[in-house]
Amino acid sequence: MMTSTALRATEILVALALVQGSFELLAMRRVLADDGIWRWAALAPELGWLRGVLAYRPFVAMLAFRLACAVLLLLGVHGAVAPALWLSTLLVNVRFRGTFNGGSDLMTMVVLSALVVAHLGNGSPVVVNGALLYVAAQAMLSYFVAGVAKLTNAEWRRGDALPAFVSRPDVAAPAAVRRLLADRRRRTGASWAVIAFECSLPLAFAGVGAAWVFVAVALVFHLGTVVAFGLNRFLLAWAAAWPAVVYAARLI
Repeated sequence: MMTSTALRATEILVALALVQGSFELLAMRRVLADDGIWRWAALAPELGWLRGVLAYRPFVAMLAFRLACAVLLLLGVHGAVAPALWLSTLLVNVRFRGTFNGGSDLMTMVVLSALVVAHLGNGSPVVVNGALLYVAAQAMLSYFVAGVAKLTNAEWRRGDALPAFVSRPDVAAPAAVRRLLADRRRRTGASWAVIAFECSLPLAFAGVGAAWVFVAVALVFHLGTVVAFGLNRFLLAWAAAWPAVVYAARLI
C-alpha cells in the first residue's frame, strides 16, 4: 500500500467513524439538555469556564460542526479540517469526563492526532511515514495488551468471562448469543479464539499478506462484537487504523 493511499484510506475511515459518532450523539442530544441525565449543571462546578462550548446549545452546535468537518474530510478537503476534528473530538471527551464510548473514542483520537501531524507536515514523506507508523503501533498495542490481559485472567482462560459479559443488562446481547455461550466448550473455544487473535497481532507485521489476513480476521471479530455486544462504534474506529497496519507491514 502506497503512502498516499494509506493516508487517504485512513482519512476516509476515520471520517466515517466521526460521521457515525456525531449522528449518534445528535440523535440522543436530549439526554444532554438541562433536564437530561448528562446535563451541564453536573459539570458546571468543574468546567464552568467552558460553558460557551460545552453547555447544551453550543455543544449541539459543535456536534453539527464536527459532522460537517467529517463530511469535508470524507470528500478530501484538508486545510484546518483535521485540527478542527481533533479539537472538537477532544471537547466531546471532556464533556463526558473522559470518553463516551470508551476505547473507540480513544482510538479515534489516536488516528486524528496522526492526521493532524501528517497534514501539518505539508506532505513530507518522513512526517507521513511517522504518523502512519504511530497509528500502526498504537493499533498493535491496543489488541496485544488486551490479549495479554485476557491471557492472565483465569475467567477468560476458563471461558467464564464472555457469558458473564453478555448477561449484563446494559449489554443486551441477543438471546442466540447467550444460548451459544451457555455451552462450556463453545464459550471456552470462543474465549481462546479471541485471546489467540489479540495476542498474535504482532505477526501482522511479518508481511503484507499477513497484514491483510489480520484485517480480514479483525473485520470478522469486530462485526461479531457489533452483533453480540452492540459495540458498533468500535468497528469503524479500529478500521481507521488498519490501513496503517498494512502500510507498516510493507515497510517492515
